[in-house]
Amino acid sequence: MIVHKKLAAVATAVAALTAGATGAASAQAAEPAAHHVAWEQGQAPGARADSLTAGIYVRIYSLYRATPGQCLDADATAGGNGTKVQVWGCNGTTQQEWLLSTDGSLRSVRFPGMCLDADTNGGGANGTRVQLWQCNGTTQQQWYHPSGDLAIYNVRFNNGNNTVLDRDTNVPGNGARAQLWGKNFQSQQWWDIRTA
Repeated sequence: MIVHKKLAAVATAVAALTAGATGAASAQAAEPAAHHVAWEQGQAPGARADSLTAGIYVRIYSLYRATPGQCLDADATAGGNGTKVQVWGCNGTTQQEWLLSTDGSLRSVRFPGMCLDADTNGGGANGTRVQLWQCNGTTQQQWYHPSGDLAIYNVRFNNGNNTVLDRDTNVPGNGARAQLWGKNFQSQQWWDIRTA
């Protein structure tokens, strides 16, 4: 009797993981929901007790089905204005850790004082580069990730919630750049933000 109950519990768990893997990467599907972070425009989370800056530390996981196991990453060879932001195999390093501040900015942990920024030269059009830029409080450096939505939006260039953070599918592996693109409900535009 006990064996049958254990087998039933294992089968249920496997079915739940399988169902989760179809909607998102299987590694993220097993993560407890309490670790997932979502916030509305202008309503980012508050201060964490051990943080010097108001906000919480997060990692941003790409849910791109063709290349699972990647994270949003600041190119470690640079660090100045215009530094490439890309996806790279999740490795636990500080270039893949971000401080989500109460103003909605995502600040690089590896490069203090630098924020995730949508290049204003792109004007929010498809292919607008996402880069590091000195934190300045402008709307191109403010982001939101509503609950129940896998997309990340830029405050300045959201086009009525129709433009989102996207990973370039022309590069299949490490080094694919982050960019803005019209929302198309494809997995290259799906992200899972979790506390670090």
